[in-house]
Amino acid sequence: MQRKFRLLREAAYEDGRATFRALAVQPYFRDFVALYMAEGYKRCRNAVSLANSDPAIVRMATEWIRFFTENRVSYSIQYHADQDIDELRRFWGEELEVEPSAIRTQRKSNSNQLTGRRWRSRYGVLTVSVGDTYLRARLQAWMECVQEDWLHSKPSGCSAAW
Repeated sequence: MQRKFRLLREAAYEDGRATFRALAVQPYFRDFVALYMAEGYKRCRNAVSLANSDPAIVRMATEWIRFFTENRVSYSIQYHADQDIDELRRFWGEELEVEPSAIRTQRKSNSNQLTGRRWRSRYGVLTVSVGDTYLRARLQAWMECVQEDWLHSKPSGCSAAW
């Protein structure tokens, strides 16, 4: 059984490598992969999960994740005690076109210790997640392809010091 699933993961990884160039010409695909490299949860080979407080980042990542999976995507918000959770759910529900009640909540543990802060995330931190081992395997391949491109090319517009 383990061999069977290892082979399926390896096939998904190879599919990722094989499809990278065609996908890379799609608007925002490389952005999604780079964002996942920076903000995505990579410790689990069975899930794809990305958290951020910026609506544009979360929306773009959500659209790509939904595009690549047939599995149920889930959403959760980390928020501070002084934030209105119903307002946050409404905001993210509209942004991501999901029922606000479908968005789970988690109050930040340091929430009461940050009174007077100016840097707080206005909309909390939204995590979009899906359990999809094969998407995670393809995403691993896409991340490696982006890294290889970075290592083997000089970006245009860089200074001579590059």
